Order: sequence, then C-alpha cells, then structure tokens
Amino acid sequence: MSDLSHAEAVAEELRAAIGRTVRRLRRESGMPNQQAMALRRLERCSPMTASGLAAAEQITPQSMAVILAALHDQGFVDRVPDPHDRRQILWSVTTRGREAVAEDRARRARWLVTAIDEELTDEETARLRDAARLLNRIMDRSETDGS
Repeated sequence: MSDLSHAEAVAEELRAAIGRTVRRLRRESGMPNQQAMALRRLERCSPMTASGLAAAEQITPQSMAVILAALHDQGFVDRVPDPHDRRQILWSVTTRGREAVAEDRARRARWLVTAIDEELTDEETARLRDAARLLNRIMDRSETDGS
C-alpha cells in the first residue's frame, strides 16, 4: 500500500469519526442546533447584523430571523440599532445567553469526559490526547498557509 492510499484511508476514517463525534455532541446540546450555533457565533463575534450572521452560518436571512426571534424570546440575545447605520440592527448575546452557551459547552464536555472515562484505558486516553495534538497541528498548518 502506498503512502498516499494509506493517508487517504486514515483521512477517511478520521473524517467519519469526527463527523460522528460532532453529531453526537450536538445531540447533547440543550437547544436546537441552529440556535446553539448562532448563539455561539454571536458570543465570539458580537455584535452582528442578522444578514452577517446568516452569511457566517450559511443559511438564509429568513431562517436566521426565525432563529434570532426564538433566541430573543428566551432572553439570550438583544438587538440595538447600529450607531453607524440606524437602518441596521445589531444583535449581541445577553448575560443569560452567555450562561446558556457556558452550560451547553459544559453539558457536551461532561458527555465526552464520561465517554472517555468509561470506554478508554489510561493508555488509550493518552493516545487520544496525542491524536488531538496531531490534528491541531494539521489544522494550525492549514490555517497558516490557507489550505
């Protein structure tokens, strides 16, 4: 087996495992996935317009409007007129929204910690840590050189 075909096999196995992990962690969330993703993005990038948030999340502005309305009704986000363009509305995360994001992260982390503790030996846990470091190294490279 050539190095390329071996690398391709590893890449496919890794892609599938990461996909399953992400989907499982999403199920642990205490809110609908699109709401959780929008709220996390606003936590990192606030304030944002609804159209900017929709573009960042790759959904339609109409869908984002529904998501933001639900988050606003729950007290997780707030809206204010843009001071530079009063026709625009800027959305930001409230204290309650930040708490919801923190709780959501903690819930997903608890699930993963429990799964690791219950399923893996100490040696396997160390290997998983090494794998995470290697994956981060690959991602650091790709973010640096734009590939």
